Amino acid sequence: MKNVLICGAGMSATDLISYMLKHAEEYNWFITVVYFDCYDDTIMERYIKDADIVISLLPPGMHAAAAKIALQYNAHVVTASYASQEMIDMHEEAREKGLTFLNELGADPGIDHMNGMRSIDKIRKKGGELLAFESYCGSLVAPESNDNPWGYKFTWSPMNVILAGSAGASYYKNGALRCRPYHKLFTNPKIIGVPGFEEFEAYENRDSVVYRKKYKLDNIPTLIRATLRYPGFCEGWNLFIQLGLTADNYQIEGSENMTYRQWVAAYLPDDGDASLENKLADTLHLERGGKLHEQLLWTELLSERPIKRVNGTPAEILLDLLLDKLKFNQDDTDMLVFYERIEYKVEGQLYEHLSYLATKGLDHWHTAISRTVGLPAAIGAKLILNGEIKSRGVLFPWTAEVYDPVLNELEELGIAYTSYDSKIERSHYE
Repeated sequence: MKNVLICGAGMSATDLISYMLKHAEEYNWFITVVYFDCYDDTIMERYIKDADIVISLLPPGMHAAAAKIALQYNAHVVTASYASQEMIDMHEEAREKGLTFLNELGADPGIDHMNGMRSIDKIRKKGGELLAFESYCGSLVAPESNDNPWGYKFTWSPMNVILAGSAGASYYKNGALRCRPYHKLFTNPKIIGVPGFEEFEAYENRDSVVYRKKYKLDNIPTLIRATLRYPGFCEGWNLFIQLGLTADNYQIEGSENMTYRQWVAAYLPDDGDASLENKLADTLHLERGGKLHEQLLWTELLSERPIKRVNGTPAEILLDLLLDKLKFNQDDTDMLVFYERIEYKVEGQLYEHLSYLATKGLDHWHTAISRTVGLPAAIGAKLILNGEIKSRGVLFPWTAEVYDPVLNELEELGIAYTSYDSKIERSHYE
């Protein structure tokens, strides 16, 4: 019998747990799901020491702590998050011990990696020269649940949404490095058309530059990874950033004694007789009563609602407000949208490769985010336990050994890309 330890039972865990339990008898697995204080090494060690594999859905910064204990007790590890340098540094020791630490096996990162590398490898096999690679992903509400001015509701880690983009972004375009700092990241978003939908907007996602090396595209002129949102989100979110309300590096002392109106007033000019509503519009150079102004006021940012967070950071105080206003309700449906575009040449002819996937949640618990994050990780764990992934060390899902079986099974589960290639006369980047 193989002991499978699932660490974490949050919003993304439902389908992973269901999958592992469904196959437990077939493969002789004993499943343990734990939800504990991940900062307590003693408790973590108590559970991990008897595991054959640890599937970590802990906060991203805690995967390495769990992996260190797994390394000590000879357990494999699967995560659905970006791998930290601390995790990567365990590669040689894990390989020597015959262990597989498979990372970035979720939605984004995960499904995007796998389909991207499958597309790249197919193009290479037919002698293609890759010129541009673009990858987009968005965790959104389904159109039928899009009923607020932001076109957004929290379907995964809310604080990660508040802090998204805070490190800025970098990417390559036409052979040149491009960098977008946080205070400009959400301005002038790119418009993306995905078949079957109206337009989305996109902002660049973190550090795309490192994927030139990871995808073995060292000399590709254009490589961009970005996040999708419904139109209107980025401009609105940029207003929070410009006000300073997403900062997480200092505390508002005595915040629990303030209202949201009093808190926001602290960021606005204290001169003149204008109302706070008008000061907000004037400070952000908005049309008074215009669409963006109304979008911001809809959040009740200037309401007399009391702040409950004690000595909260601005990001925490904003989060508490938006958790209510952007709540994912019981009858809502969420949606994951992936879109990939590649330009390449074969024998002098220019081609465009397009891949796209949209999948909706089944119900309030089996959401699209739970399915697309949890199922790849669960399938990866099964492949390791059954000996079908033989590579050892700290791994990522951009090799055929991982992406082919995972993508094939996801397709059987109804999560599949539509892909096609066509000739084009000129590059989008001319």
